[in-house]
Amino acid sequence: MILGCVGIGGKGTRLGMTFSKEMLPQRNYMFYNPISNHLVSKMEEAYAEHVYFIHGLELKQDVVNFYKDVSKYTHITQNELGFANVLNEFINSVKFDKNDSILFGMPDTIFEENPFIKMIELDGVATGLFTTDAETKVDRLYKDANKFKIKSKLTDELTENFWGILKFDGKNLLEAHKENLFEKYTEVGDIVNFLGFKTIQGSKYIDLGTWPNYNRYLSQGYY
Repeated sequence: MILGCVGIGGKGTRLGMTFSKEMLPQRNYMFYNPISNHLVSKMEEAYAEHVYFIHGLELKQDVVNFYKDVSKYTHITQNELGFANVLNEFINSVKFDKNDSILFGMPDTIFEENPFIKMIELDGVATGLFTTDAETKVDRLYKDANKFKIKSKLTDELTENFWGILKFDGKNLLEAHKENLFEKYTEVGDIVNFLGFKTIQGSKYIDLGTWPNYNRYLSQGYY
């Protein structure tokens, strides 16, 4: 089985909105289609049978109202905040098998193509690598080693590639839980480093979690 895991715990304070940033509209649609649905649609194109939204300490009601089909979507609140704890909450709340695949990504991003489709063919942890020319906080890769450099700006030692989406097998998440990685690390990149990973090259990617990037996406037809 293939499952989706979407972390939506962020409060969108950089945007200062009265509604969830995941519900900002995508461009070029004649109907309302929020940016979070870009990621969800990519997961479903990669045969995800069910998508789990991991909220913060409280449910984002506008997200719940949009993704209300209980046969396809489940909404879960976190007991403890933190980016890595999104995966930990998934492990503690969802019944999955060691052979299942879990797709993971950020709901306020837009990216070209769909590396998920190739990632599910790989055994173990897989990362979809992207590039961007927009200002964003990303986990870039070391230039000479297959390891993450957590939230680092581009330097001579780092490549332009960064991870934007992930695929875990159930056995990977069970190993992370067994090794107490969620107590040791707060960043998903550190957990992926520990587990080891394979890569699939994607194309362009943009983080829409800031007004400059979102306005650029709207005005310049970014993707």
